[in-house]
Amino acid sequence: MKHLSRAAALPFITILVSLALVSCDNTEQRIDEPVVSELRILQPFPDGAEHDPFARPQPTLHDILTRVWEVTDNENVKGLFLRVGSLQGAWGSVGDLSEALAAFRTETRPVHCHFESADNVGYLLLASTCDRVTMSPAGMLNLVGPAAVMIYARSFLDKVGIEAEILHMGRYKGAGDMFVRDDMPEEAKESMDAILDDLYGALIAATSTRTEGDASKARALIDGGPYTSAAAAKAGLVDAVGFLRESREEIKKAAGVEKISRTRMLPKQAPLTLGQFLDLVSGDTDEPINRDERIALVFVTGNITEGESSVMGNAVAGPFVGAMERLREDDNVKAVVLRINSPGGSALASDRMWAAARELGEVKPLIASVGDMAASGGYYIASAADEILAHPNSLVGSIGVVGGKLNIAPLADKLGVSTVVLQRGARAAWSSPVRGLTPTEREAFEALLRDTYERFIDRVATGREMERNAVLAAAEGRVMTAQDGKELGLIDRLGGLSEALERARAAAGLGPNSPVELWPSAKGLIDTINDILGGNGEDGAKTLERAWMRGNPLAAALPLEPWATTLRTLADERVVLVPPYLFSLR
Repeated sequence: MKHLSRAAALPFITILVSLALVSCDNTEQRIDEPVVSELRILQPFPDGAEHDPFARPQPTLHDILTRVWEVTDNENVKGLFLRVGSLQGAWGSVGDLSEALAAFRTETRPVHCHFESADNVGYLLLASTCDRVTMSPAGMLNLVGPAAVMIYARSFLDKVGIEAEILHMGRYKGAGDMFVRDDMPEEAKESMDAILDDLYGALIAATSTRTEGDASKARALIDGGPYTSAAAAKAGLVDAVGFLRESREEIKKAAGVEKISRTRMLPKQAPLTLGQFLDLVSGDTDEPINRDERIALVFVTGNITEGESSVMGNAVAGPFVGAMERLREDDNVKAVVLRINSPGGSALASDRMWAAARELGEVKPLIASVGDMAASGGYYIASAADEILAHPNSLVGSIGVVGGKLNIAPLADKLGVSTVVLQRGARAAWSSPVRGLTPTEREAFEALLRDTYERFIDRVATGREMERNAVLAAAEGRVMTAQDGKELGLIDRLGGLSEALERARAAAGLGPNSPVELWPSAKGLIDTINDILGGNGEDGAKTLERAWMRGNPLAAALPLEPWATTLRTLADERVVLVPPYLFSLR
């Protein structure tokens, strides 16, 4: 099927232009009287600039932080009213919000918060930043402490007739354990216990603000969850139970104002010309409209994959390398911040992206800011920066390599399917899924993994300016929180995105209000239609896989989607940089 050309799309574009001209009033909302500003943080936020043009736009973490920074600078905003929801696994990112809200909050500028339903991470934000916390009468507080759910499926694979042949480099690098074991190895338990201890400690510290600093009472409160609204109020975890309207009235009284201004969470944009609009819907937005001196904020979000075209939800090597080259050559881009929220992926893609980031860092300041995770390939890329910042609860490290394949020969035999392999060359069919590895193939494959592992160590040693032995001491595939990573030299500073942007501006000699360019820009609507019609987007199998994962009740309780993603990545690349285990950490 032919792609949708600009000419063929003109009637469609004309309709879009008409709608935009009618409905898109992007002039900045003026606040010229004393008000309370209301912000909504009701669901996990996508930590990136790319979004699905067919879905309702959701504010990113950067969008929310920008709104907080704006109201902090506005003297007419006398208080903040936050509506908070369940934030799932965003343990690291809530630190950015806490920092930004702390900068707003004073004795004369209160922060009140209200929720219908909140989980561990949501309550971590509530307890650490809010002067007054209220919840709805029918709400639930799922304050229960962090837990990690791991999958081990060897017996299942044995039953269906599939043999996993997985090799890894690093004592803690057991990403293949889920396919070759039925229990948790001691190294994995040691690492995960350390992570849970750190996250539990952060939750206890936040909850202790409700117990006058008594940590033992905070532990007891966490052990007593989940809570109904009445139970939460009785335990002192919330200040009051009531509906949203009542909580809004309380913050107006506390701030001494008569009006609440509901802050628009999505970024404000200047009105577009017709030409700019055509570029926007076609995805032709690589060149920034703003050409002033500025810093760039580059998002590396999701699974790291090899390729030359953007894939929604993934960090793809080709587009990233192109962006690094453009930003390096743009004299008006004075510094770059990499915002990384990735568990890794392709070893090849990670190395290409490291090299591109390293080349940029040789000519202008480059700072890495870790979101919830920069592990394995994500940390590989971060190590190219001059400086790495992360919140204490961010996950980092996992310096190790894993690779392998699934052998379906036993399954084929059970099903009565016979296979014949013809080859020229002793190892021509080494990657075939219909037989296992021969001893010489296993030896050669292990050499591939060893080479990748040694390169990973060297890249980190070069980027971090560390002795190789010091990197090895932090390696072996071990994943850890940033507070532990800092002790081992993997992290420079414990801090969030706002501090990373401040340090980038300072290093570039720019003022605190200098503009920020975001990359990637939104995928254009015409490009998305082309992907669907032309088959350039996700293949049908992956689309069905994602639909099944999201609609399956089991997937909500277990980390099945990353499990399936790891299988696909192993099938595509054989040698990958992913964490030693997949888990649902909430």
